[in-house]
Amino acid sequence: MALKQEWLQRLEELYCLIEEKRAARFYQHRGLSQPRLPRHFHTSTNLRLFYLPTEPSALRISVSKKNFKLAVVRNKIKRQIKDIFKKNNLLGSGVFVVLVYKPFAELKYSEASVEIVKAVESLYQKGTLIE
Repeated sequence: MALKQEWLQRLEELYCLIEEKRAARFYQHRGLSQPRLPRHFHTSTNLRLFYLPTEPSALRISVSKKNFKLAVVRNKIKRQIKDIFKKNNLLGSGVFVVLVYKPFAELKYSEASVEIVKAVESLYQKGTLIE
């Protein structure tokens, strides 16, 4: 079990590194200056959660049209995430940005709730959030 957790953590680190390199190449090719990405984030197979401490309290949700073709599904996912944040009182100071991936649609509401709460708690454990 511990080996699996270490492997998953390493896989997430590699994924983030690959994404950063891909973004750097994109901006370099276009001759643009690369914006700074926030370092306070949690990644899983279902979603990626960023925390931006600079702005007032807010929740921003990105559900890709590429992954979820129907607007009904995209709106349902957004409503679920807003409801989970509201019920668990997860919004504090700062902005949470949630990027949703395709496997998230297969989760039940309770599973999605556990996933999001774990993501926010992991940010608290990293010491990036202040209660």
